Amino acid sequence: MYIEIHNAKKTIKNKVILNNINLNLEKGNVYGLIGHNGSGKTMLLRAISGLITLDSGYIKIDNTLVELNKPLPVKVGIIIENVKFYDDLTGFENLKFLSSINNEISDDVINTYLKKFDLLKENNKKVKEYSLGMMQKLAIIQAIMEDQSLILLDEPTNGLDRNSVEIFNEQIKELKVKGKTIILVSHNDSEIKELCDEIIEISNGVITKR
Repeated sequence: MYIEIHNAKKTIKNKVILNNINLNLEKGNVYGLIGHNGSGKTMLLRAISGLITLDSGYIKIDNTLVELNKPLPVKVGIIIENVKFYDDLTGFENLKFLSSINNEISDDVINTYLKKFDLLKENNKKVKEYSLGMMQKLAIIQAIMEDQSLILLDEPTNGLDRNSVEIFNEQIKELKVKGKTIILVSHNDSEIKELCDEIIEISNGVITKR
């Protein structure tokens, strides 16, 4: 899988959020995206996943143009800001509902991930009773459980304790070995340095360092 970002520009309310971004991202790499709040990191993830329309420029995944409300050419797992779940369902029931859309994974796969992230023991608890950390672990699971080729993660370890962060880091390393392409937004310098093949810095919508 190959991602080409060419002169991507996005303006909202007369403020330039992305300013002629140019990037080429290769399959099987973990990319760290860093920058201050409001620098354009999350908007870039939104653009790559086809959740917004660019003002100019384009993004292609495997030579297929990314467009709003059109299917992407690869399976994508996403954590962008707050992932929404059904409060009155359990964690398993939420993941089961999401997996039923494509119907590609079994209950055993879901339970394997719940166990890996130490949520299986909470199987009778509804999501409205989850802590922030538990919600974040559920968000991570939904982004990776269906063998997604492209994984976009915006502050995925927010609210996680040290043990859960270690579990997450090991999972990312396993996904890299499997050839997944991962873009990771994080304020955690040690996490970025440990996991990423390349670090891309963005400031005021401009790539300033890579």
